[in-house]
Amino acid sequence: MKEVIVIRRRRAWEWQLRDQSGILIMGGREKSRPAARYQGYRALFMLLACSWRGNDLETPRPSAARGEFRPTQ
Repeated sequence: MKEVIVIRRRRAWEWQLRDQSGILIMGGREKSRPAARYQGYRALFMLLACSWRGNDLETPRPSAARGEFRPTQ
């Protein structure tokens, strides 16, 4: 199950889309709460529509700390 979270941050509303283990998948900021909810649920719908899976993400190897990016295989 994926979860959409809407949080108030100063003058903006922040939306976050997280997976079951709490890992951030997508996020953004909007000026109003309804806009943040809409964008969050829109992102969730788009992920479900294209059948996204958690193992689709490429995780960087430890060499990424030096500025190099090598996707895992």
